[in-house]
Amino acid sequence: MKKGILLWFIMIALIVSGCSQPQPVHVDNSLPVDNEKENLAHDNEGSTPGDIEEDVNASDLEEDEELTEMAEEEHKTEEDTLVPQEEVEEEIQEGIEDPVEPQEPEEPQEPTQPQEPAKPQGEYPVVKEFNTQLPEDINLDIKYDRYHTSYDYFLVLGANINVREKPTTGSKVVRKAGVYEKLNLVQAVKGQHLNRYNSDTWYKVFWKNKDKVEYGYAFGALGQPRSFQFDKMKESITALKKEVDNNSTAYVSNYKNRNGIAPLYNGAVEDKYGIKRYQAAPAYTEAKTSSEFRYISDGTLVTILDKNDKFYKIRTLNFEGEYWVPRKFITSWHSIKELTKVVVVDRKNQNEGVFEYRDGKWNLISYIFATTGEKAEYKEETSLGYYMAIQTRDRFLYLDDETREISGYAPYAIRFNGGAYIHGVPVNFEIKVEGEGEEEKKEMIDPGIKEYLYTIGTVPRSHKCVRNYSSHAKFLYDWVEIGKSAVIVIE
Repeated sequence: MKKGILLWFIMIALIVSGCSQPQPVHVDNSLPVDNEKENLAHDNEGSTPGDIEEDVNASDLEEDEELTEMAEEEHKTEEDTLVPQEEVEEEIQEGIEDPVEPQEPEEPQEPTQPQEPAKPQGEYPVVKEFNTQLPEDINLDIKYDRYHTSYDYFLVLGANINVREKPTTGSKVVRKAGVYEKLNLVQAVKGQHLNRYNSDTWYKVFWKNKDKVEYGYAFGALGQPRSFQFDKMKESITALKKEVDNNSTAYVSNYKNRNGIAPLYNGAVEDKYGIKRYQAAPAYTEAKTSSEFRYISDGTLVTILDKNDKFYKIRTLNFEGEYWVPRKFITSWHSIKELTKVVVVDRKNQNEGVFEYRDGKWNLISYIFATTGEKAEYKEETSLGYYMAIQTRDRFLYLDDETREISGYAPYAIRFNGGAYIHGVPVNFEIKVEGEGEEEKKEMIDPGIKEYLYTIGTVPRSHKCVRNYSSHAKFLYDWVEIGKSAVIVIE
């Protein structure tokens, strides 16, 4: 049942429930960060129940909810259409292509101007096979599998596109695919050339239709091929584990500029690499503030190479080179001594892999769709790099970008970079206004945690954060160990 919750009551409730406060873990490698006094000052480096973040919804949440409702009504969600990975290989090997009764002809989505002549059946060369495999030295040990997921899939970006029996505009329409629908992906083929797009790339796709699997071809320009980049994920977690195991590591701490404001970069608030000043530290090429510098973001994992009374000499896997960072921006508070858990977010494909290190081997325990931040006005990209899993919060409040008033909250959050979190489906409060003028009272009604959004895993729609299904965010929230966990963002 919906409850009316006053703003002050929300804040009090959050303060009572609080964040999940992990016990500190201290490194004891050969060159430890010895800034004990500075570490004590970092006691406030974690966000608190009173901290309110930027809007996590780059796109209007109402639009996401409307698209979700439409997809559920039309049976176009992952659960409805995707053949799960454990069945994909068998399906491809058997090559099942049951005849499909076409739908009634409709106005074609593709252009109607004269095209190159369609090739005869059987003359469509395969350009690429899609058969992603998990690396042999990564063990598959799935702990979360609530949603159907496939290693390779085709994301539909056009509205109500035609999926055809053959890769030509003259062949039968066997399915209408909705925007953001995900279909299993087999091949890219060279089919009929469409002048409007100057392309002849079509994708062979298949999907679940109740108890049957059906096949067809989607024109390439109307969607994108997507895959889980397990090889790249493996490279990143292997590199980070090697760095942690063989060095003394710490991380940059400047959440909400609480440890100081970095200097302007040639009068600007963004350096030449696109890293912003806010919630960052200056990384100097020499151990003096008059030297050239760049910004290094809050949460960035670093290796300590040297130190003096004012600086730490560091390197990071985020970029090449060695730099000197003022001591107040570097902390070993809760830092990683033994790396055993990593979430790898793929910004390009809008998905993520979750890995756990056990008995000398990495295990893939979850792979799932995710949504990252969009680069636009009022919005910010999720930054590439290697980050500390800094803290967990059962929920955090966020502001509306335009009104700057509290808009809603996001559940089951793991903060890793400034105000960026991995979190569940965001929820906007319903505002109830009573009275007028001085007697006006606003009541915020919490509709409760929401589990699913159809737009997760499609295109960047968030504000720097990484959006998950709420049950998967809860899974990560319960699983992550501060002091042993990292978040890596790849492209």
